[in-house]
Amino acid sequence: MATAITPGRTGTLLLVPALLLATLYLFDGTALGLPYPWNAALKASGIVLLAVYAGLKRFPLVALALALSAVGDVMLALQPAQMTFGIAAFGLAHIVYAVIFARLIQMKGSRGLPGYAAAGALALIGILLLVWLQPGMGDLRVPATIYNGVIVVMACLALMSRAPMIAVAGALLFVLSDTLIALGLFMDYDPAWRGPAVWVTYVAAQFGLALGLTDPRKS
Repeated sequence: MATAITPGRTGTLLLVPALLLATLYLFDGTALGLPYPWNAALKASGIVLLAVYAGLKRFPLVALALALSAVGDVMLALQPAQMTFGIAAFGLAHIVYAVIFARLIQMKGSRGLPGYAAAGALALIGILLLVWLQPGMGDLRVPATIYNGVIVVMACLALMSRAPMIAVAGALLFVLSDTLIALGLFMDYDPAWRGPAVWVTYVAAQFGLALGLTDPRKS
């Protein structure tokens, strides 16, 4: 007897092409070299599929956060890059993720003292990093400062929640990815490995959040 293809099963099948498209973008600056605007579309395509995956799994807030992230990807890939709009889109995505983690805390409780301690340490690191980067922010000082606060709050809530560890790891990887971006933007720190590392940690973050926050057994 043939196995019925349910929406959830169809969503799972989207993970492979999502990962493939994200991997292809990693090589866009070298072997692939798609012309604009196709490279912008490729950048967002894997995350769009993750949003569809979350929607098919019936986790609309996760789908919304991923969709907003895809909008941010496009904004930053435009020529010229729309930094303020990109920051705003990702900021909204983090607000949605923060709401998800806050709801998990409300429903399942927190991790207790270890979670609070980890969140406190991360908040301190975020404040110190913000102070260090402030002199180089220029016109982006206000949106970048607000964004820093939003993503740190999101990651702190992840650490305090009882979300699956893959989702918590995703939140922390998002912070790492954005820290690498900030070092390039505001400190002119741009070694050859930074660009690929930004993308790999970002994709890993989104996959971790998508998989962890759509697990019906744990979310």
